[in-house]
Amino acid sequence: MNTKHLTTLFLLILFFAATACEPETTGPRAWIDIPLDGARVPVGAPVAVVSHAYAREGIAEVLLAVNGVAYRRSPPASNESFAKMTHEWIPQNEGDYLLQITAFSKTGETSNPASARVRAIGKTTRTPTPVASATPTPVITATPPRGAIVDLELVSVEAFVTLTKGEQQFCDIRVTYRNAGTIPIPNDYTIQAFLDGRPHAAITRGRGFGVGGTSEAIFVYQFTGTAYIGINLDSTNAIAESNESNNAFAEARSCGVAPAATIVPSPTIPLPVITLVPSRTSTTVPTAIIPAQINFRADQTTLTRGQCTTLRWDVENATAVYLEGNGVPGHGTQQMCPNNTTTYTLRVNAPAGTADRNVTINVQIPANTPTRTPTKIQDTQGPPAPGLVTPKGNLSCRANVTLDWNAVSDPSGIKHYIVKWVRNDGPSGGTITTSTQHSISVTCGKAYTWSVQAVDNAGNEGGTASANFAIDVAAPH
Repeated sequence: MNTKHLTTLFLLILFFAATACEPETTGPRAWIDIPLDGARVPVGAPVAVVSHAYAREGIAEVLLAVNGVAYRRSPPASNESFAKMTHEWIPQNEGDYLLQITAFSKTGETSNPASARVRAIGKTTRTPTPVASATPTPVITATPPRGAIVDLELVSVEAFVTLTKGEQQFCDIRVTYRNAGTIPIPNDYTIQAFLDGRPHAAITRGRGFGVGGTSEAIFVYQFTGTAYIGINLDSTNAIAESNESNNAFAEARSCGVAPAATIVPSPTIPLPVITLVPSRTSTTVPTAIIPAQINFRADQTTLTRGQCTTLRWDVENATAVYLEGNGVPGHGTQQMCPNNTTTYTLRVNAPAGTADRNVTINVQIPANTPTRTPTKIQDTQGPPAPGLVTPKGNLSCRANVTLDWNAVSDPSGIKHYIVKWVRNDGPSGGTITTSTQHSISVTCGKAYTWSVQAVDNAGNEGGTASANFAIDVAAPH
């Protein structure tokens, strides 16, 4: 018998000896080994939360929650019924924290949360030491430039009906997320979906996802009725992010029933299925929805007829942004040349509600200028060709690639982009989108050519930009 089996046997003997005098319980169980209840930990330094979980049918995943909010979900390293897990948690501020570990069995059962209350004290400038991930295969992570922030952030998770048979409805899961950091994502990463506590499907995305960009991942034909949905943006911990708490999502959703509001994961939104263990010192965690942060402005608000100005906007914590009714990115600019005093409206949809911001451009008409409105000059010139960002060159073997390009501008505004791709052995495809990204499925060992063309609101087609890339035959060793 090897050391691993001896260790597992010893832990099982300790566990069953400790529970021999208690009434027999069924279902999965979990407990926290480190830190101990009442422990003190330093602010800003990594804390290794070591736990064990047991389920006769096997452990599907283990969830660490902090003050009732999902912090990290991880599958075990093996398919055994007894698992040891280590989650890294970094307390950001001084105060008391409630750590909870919940185990999910492969049959969808949930354990009672195991709890440990700790107090974060003092301040530290120590550089966090990485804690080994529970993922069995090591992942090589690129080192970002000094001062760079790498951060994938969930925007929304929704269930939408894609097929109806009689009265039975079938739902897919749409995950919307963005790059909230200051550099493109430096590594390939995996998005993991869970249904009723069990790993269900995973999508791998390529490195190079642009700053401020928004993308979608759709998990096809996943469930009917009501299911407990879990999402982990970077399930293999391939990317060292500045904020790990905005990667996880968990909530029960019904197929065919629209939620009351789009859920934006954040450190202050409670996880509905996790309840605090009653005790004399427990407190209720307040529910809060972070409002959208909106900055809408113009370089000049007073012009002489014939002059132009640039509108600028920066929006955070939003699900959609519209300028004069047209969808735009959360951060952007657009040149305006009004002939008369005009008010422009930026509408922002967010979980906290819809908000409008207005900027009025006052246009002064010289005394020797006729007051009649000049005849509008028809726009007959198409927009410029977009700058293609990625992919280019050889890529490692994968199932999906995200095509990414830079937005372009036009006096009439951009209506949409025409995206086309063709594989070297014949198959091709394409789409029309208002986004600056589009995900396609790829085949290892094949080469691809892709192109993007912008169309303005006057119907003019612009120049076409194209690039080539190839997918290696096998994953690197």
